[in-house]
Amino acid sequence: METEFYRIITAISQFLEGLFFGFCIITLLALIVYIFYKKNELQTFIKYSVLVAKNLAIFYFVIYTISLSIYYSSKEFEIFSERATGPYAWAYWMKLLRPIVFCGLLQLFWIKKMVSKMRYVALIIFFALIMLLCSGAILEKFIIITTSYHRDYLPSDYSFNSNIILSLILYVFKFGILFNALVFISWVIRKEPKFK
Repeated sequence: METEFYRIITAISQFLEGLFFGFCIITLLALIVYIFYKKNELQTFIKYSVLVAKNLAIFYFVIYTISLSIYYSSKEFEIFSERATGPYAWAYWMKLLRPIVFCGLLQLFWIKKMVSKMRYVALIIFFALIMLLCSGAILEKFIIITTSYHRDYLPSDYSFNSNIILSLILYVFKFGILFNALVFISWVIRKEPKFK
């Protein structure tokens, strides 16, 4: 299952999830500032960030579908299939269906009423952020840890990684900057030239 193509698809999928995390954090911050200052530039930023996110969600759905088809056609699928029916099957199915629901949630931005009202934009982005916090990596760790304890496969190292806070801050910072750069590039591309 660990072919080069599958590793590339998985890396692209994780990168896109990071961009979506940056989208949620940065756009929610822009919405909060927009509530207090009502600047047109912030409204333009929110509009373009929503445009980038809903188009990236389509690409993410395609990548995720390719990843699932590779996973389910592999020979190692039988090893992992007992997770789908065991006592923690709910977490397994939540991990598999979360990206589909997430992409469907971001596709609500194609509805004009959802984009025109800032409260709907904030609500959709908030739910998207909650879904990202329950990402595949977090649920996968939960599945591995609980099923390992359930089946008595105890790890030998229980040490705590003290750099987790710094890692989380750098993660948010990195993908927030990347998403801002993507929104700026889309704004430059779509901006109409002014002729005198």
